[in-house]
Amino acid sequence: MRRMDDVAHKDPKVLEEEAYVYLYHEKYHEAFGLFKKAGDLYRIAGNHKQAAICLAAAGNSWSIKSGEQTFDNAALSYEEAAREAQSAGDYQYASMLYRCAAVNYERDTEFSSFSDCFYRSRDCRRKFITYLLLNPKKIRQIVKAEEEPGVGSSVKLFFTWLALTVAFFVWGYGERPFRAACAALSVICISAGLYSGGMLLRGGVLFRPDFLEAMYFSTITFTTVGYGDVVPVGLSKVVAAGEVLAGMLTTSIFIVSLSRKYLRI
Repeated sequence: MRRMDDVAHKDPKVLEEEAYVYLYHEKYHEAFGLFKKAGDLYRIAGNHKQAAICLAAAGNSWSIKSGEQTFDNAALSYEEAAREAQSAGDYQYASMLYRCAAVNYERDTEFSSFSDCFYRSRDCRRKFITYLLLNPKKIRQIVKAEEEPGVGSSVKLFFTWLALTVAFFVWGYGERPFRAACAALSVICISAGLYSGGMLLRGGVLFRPDFLEAMYFSTITFTTVGYGDVVPVGLSKVVAAGEVLAGMLTTSIFIVSLSRKYLRI
């Protein structure tokens, strides 16, 4: 294989071409190094599209080279490629690359990095579907992978987007458990505001609670403790029923996400 001088090696296109030659000859270590250098140079030049392609190729080369031994360089390359794909505006490709990075981090037992890449993968997927539904003409694709949706698939995509959006806010796709705690606090405060605008029953006497009294009632309702000293009446019953359901779901989500994230360690 021909040797090249230092000046030529500063051209990322030349490096990329030589890397593909090494890859063809199954010299994966050399291909990885050249793809990585080309990707870094493309990134410095602001060519995020080619940087993503080269860094992804570096990750692929290292995965083939390492077999079952180590995945750290592959994971890092995929993660860098995903960032460049994001900068280029291709959220679908970024989602796939973050997922590849997450898989390699998990294999290398780097669970903190796995968690971050899994989260970013799902979030890029959500952003891609948002563009696909609202303004598909603005989608920039490095790799053509999905057509614009028809009527039937649009409905499916909408519900996928809705599920991802709820998961983003409520528990960060299972990787941000304290968002569930914030969601729980929000439900308690909103319900307390609704209670304070209605009527409750205590000792057989109707009263309009102030905010602190409403917070007390909201908290014991959310946690399903239900001491029975205060009872909802009228529309407050509807709020209480909804809050109980939200409390059961949110508490379960918090426990599951906390276990999912921290028991890996």
